[in-house]
Amino acid sequence: MLNQASTAQKITSVTAAKYYMDRRIPKFLSQRYEGGSGRAVTLRRNVDAFDEITFRPRAARGFEKQELATTVLDTEISMPVMIAPTGGLAIGYWDAERAEARAAGKAGTAMIVSASTGTAVEDVAAATEGPVFFQLHHLYDREHSATMIERAKRSGCAALLLTIDARGGAMRERHPRDTSFSPMSFGLGQLVRAAPQTLRRPRWLIDFLRHRSGLTVPMAPLTDGKPLPVYRIMEALSVRPTVWDDIAWIRERWEGPLVVKGVITPDDAREAVARGADAIVVSNHGGLALDGVPATISALPQIVDAVGSQTEVWFDGGVRRGSDVIKALALGARAVLIGRPAIYGVMAAGEPGVTRILELFRQEMKGVLSALGCDSVHDLTPEMVAVPDHWRP
Repeated sequence: MLNQASTAQKITSVTAAKYYMDRRIPKFLSQRYEGGSGRAVTLRRNVDAFDEITFRPRAARGFEKQELATTVLDTEISMPVMIAPTGGLAIGYWDAERAEARAAGKAGTAMIVSASTGTAVEDVAAATEGPVFFQLHHLYDREHSATMIERAKRSGCAALLLTIDARGGAMRERHPRDTSFSPMSFGLGQLVRAAPQTLRRPRWLIDFLRHRSGLTVPMAPLTDGKPLPVYRIMEALSVRPTVWDDIAWIRERWEGPLVVKGVITPDDAREAVARGADAIVVSNHGGLALDGVPATISALPQIVDAVGSQTEVWFDGGVRRGSDVIKALALGARAVLIGRPAIYGVMAAGEPGVTRILELFRQEMKGVLSALGCDSVHDLTPEMVAVPDHWRP
């Protein structure tokens, strides 16, 4: 913990967190957590598109405070930033999911547990006093999905997020010399093949060998009485993709709020609302699904125009700093999910690393609100930012 605390103090930005992550875990893990599908065009677009948005501050305006607190699905959170669901984390850091949940809870915000978590949702939820949501991939068959829904319910999860844009099998291009293994396919055989990398990261290697975390998926069904290997999750996504008709079936089993994640077009947003979604997440899976789709921030204004008066619109993709959050809120998002910034923080310095990342987002959001002349995130409007004309509805 001392090493984690001292490293966390050195994190001054998301970029710095990535630097310390790269120093702690093997290269193949860094590549996977950082990479995107195909040529990573969508991943880059997600990040770069924020540079196309400029602020329009209101000068000579007084303000007393910079209030960040808001609600999502009637759940109070201290700031409109939540931790996105991410699979395969426990291979990089054995206690990653619980560390993210603890940090989020202490910061007064929510953590969303991935269906491919390396730690059971019951254990993640028990680790924090903050709100926990559960991400559902509709895998294999309805019997298995019903079991996952029931476990999320018993764990006290406040909402269920149904991911609709994961189909599995997304290819990644890399140099032939890169020894890159996915957290979703990693095993002891790959550990031996990756020895030139892993031996350079002895602290990670000792932790991995001691805990053997992340090699199975505790939320998945047993195979021949044994836990499912993590690599089989991608097979399941390919075999059993979600269809719209599944939502009514899920609604019969889940009484709480239902969020549909993976919406990138107004038509899909309208369909999700028509099917009963209490919120939608504008997301292209962080550039991990289909490469070549638009940046999520460029799609946000049209989706808010289509359904923003009927449901909560959350946002995910390319967020790297507090100013990005403010831009998304100004364009109509209720809240923002952060994936890679939290990954960098937890891989660099465990729970203190995630705590530091959330602190940085909070500090910058307050600074941007002040510069814009706003008292609260609820004062933000589309007129406070300028975007390319083709983004507008």
